[in-house]
Amino acid sequence: MPGNEQTDSRSVSMEVMRMGEEDGGPWVLPIVQHGPRQYFADLRLKQFRNVKSPHESLDFDSEQGRRMCEQTGIVVCRECRMAAIISPAVDRKELRCMNCLALIVPRVRL
Repeated sequence: MPGNEQTDSRSVSMEVMRMGEEDGGPWVLPIVQHGPRQYFADLRLKQFRNVKSPHESLDFDSEQGRRMCEQTGIVVCRECRMAAIISPAVDRKELRCMNCLALIVPRVRL
């Protein structure tokens, strides 16, 4: 839609890095690029935290946090509140929570 450039101007990408890949080392938090800022995606706390200023955070449940979750494939189970990053290739109609096995149905925009 012309004039609605806000969505297009804010590219969101996710980069997951692994430390010590050759020895099966620990995973580090995924990094989400949202506009000019980079955020850590903390699935345990359900927050995006600014990489340069970790005290600046956005909850997944905030308006901006929900948009970022939607754009990066992060889903939160409505039953047990477990968060996960889901590939776009996964059939979300049959997606179940790894913790409680409840169906995870993504929010539908009207």
